[in-house]
Amino acid sequence: MVRRNSSRLKKTSKLWIFCEGKTERRYFENLRVIKRARIKIIPKEAGVTRADQILKKAIKFREGKFIMGDDRFDKKRDRIACVFDKDDNNTSCVFDEIRSIRGKIVLGYTNPAFEYWILCHHGFYDSNSYNQKEVYVLVKNKLGIDTKKEKELYDKTKDKIENAKNCAKRIRKIHERKGIELISRDSTPLSLIYVIIELIDQFK
Repeated sequence: MVRRNSSRLKKTSKLWIFCEGKTERRYFENLRVIKRARIKIIPKEAGVTRADQILKKAIKFREGKFIMGDDRFDKKRDRIACVFDKDDNNTSCVFDEIRSIRGKIVLGYTNPAFEYWILCHHGFYDSNSYNQKEVYVLVKNKLGIDTKKEKELYDKTKDKIENAKNCAKRIRKIHERKGIELISRDSTPLSLIYVIIELIDQFK
């Protein structure tokens, strides 16, 4: 009987990232190229617009109910992450669906928008009144980045990523001290993208 080499297994594992929007997809595609990470980015599919729908797709993929091209999910080696923000995902039933999946899939949730993660690279911002447009404008003004058009978003921000992780962890702790549910409308602002960023280091 031939024994499997554990280092070889590690090198063939993948992190599958299901992204809700274009900005998120471009960010992780750019990251994958620069870090040479073993990650696969799954773009938003036609007709699937809400986080709970994307998560259901991810769960079906995890359970082996369909494959991506020639690839299928390997339960022993692979991981799945989903990236989404509050945006249109603001009803209680959507949040209930998302919470039910915790533990099976890594949740990269940002409130109110993915741009808040980018804003964390500039500094600590904690206003609980931010909306999606305001965060987008702040990123444009403070970092000089138009996230809707920038294709090298990770490259433009990677030098300040440690600052972004620290700021994101700090705001998370504030919500936790207040007893605020992280995956909810009330956790404004918030970004759990750093959890995925740290996970990616296992797939390099």
